[in-house]
Amino acid sequence: LRVNTLTDASSNNSIATSFVAGGSAKAWINLNGTGTIATRDTFNIASTVDNGTGNYDAVFTSNMSNANYSVTGTVADNIPIASNRDSIFQCVAESASQINLNIFSSSQQDRNHVCGQVFGDLA
Repeated sequence: LRVNTLTDASSNNSIATSFVAGGSAKAWINLNGTGTIATRDTFNIASTVDNGTGNYDAVFTSNMSNANYSVTGTVADNIPIASNRDSIFQCVAESASQINLNIFSSSQQDRNHVCGQVFGDLA
């Protein structure tokens, strides 16, 4: 199927497929960052690396076109809820092949819910 525009069933709303492809997440991760780290679910993530307390790498299955893409994310812990409020979450586009995720409060900390999303162009 090759199309340039997607239109709803009533033909009232349409959007260019290039807009859909360009604005869609190219990778995402939901990670348990405590103990032995483990992914709950991912898209376009081949593997993860535990670099130490509060520091993780996520390696892409399919690389980005360069290291100038956008990364965003969230972090949380189950207990206590108040400890989440002072966390600083840093997502860094390290290279075309991976992102780095860091969690800080007064020092780096592991969290059991670490989620990141990547937007940009695939290679």
